[in-house]
Amino acid sequence: MLDGERLCLCGMLAAEYQTLPPAMRSAVIRFFTRNEAWLAGVLADGAAAGEIQLAVPAQDTAVALVACLEGAMLVTRPFNDLARFDAAAGPLLASLTGTVVSARD
Repeated sequence: MLDGERLCLCGMLAAEYQTLPPAMRSAVIRFFTRNEAWLAGVLADGAAAGEIQLAVPAQDTAVALVACLEGAMLVTRPFNDLARFDAAAGPLLASLTGTVVSARD
């Protein structure tokens, strides 16, 4: 993420959503909708196989994961510190498997 200071393009476009032309707005929505649907399928498969635990339906978990990870990217950028992203993403992802994550130093 910080390599080359790149972020998710659609995350950046979403931040400026109100300024986008209608066709781009539709494309941003489509990007997130498709990614959330794909992730929901992966999560449902993982839960069915007993590999992860979902506290809420797979679709809701997918929406939360995408939103949290996109937000973590945005908040990490001004600090130029990937550890901040890991601190946000690590516990979030660990919550799916019941893994214990150590606190950030």
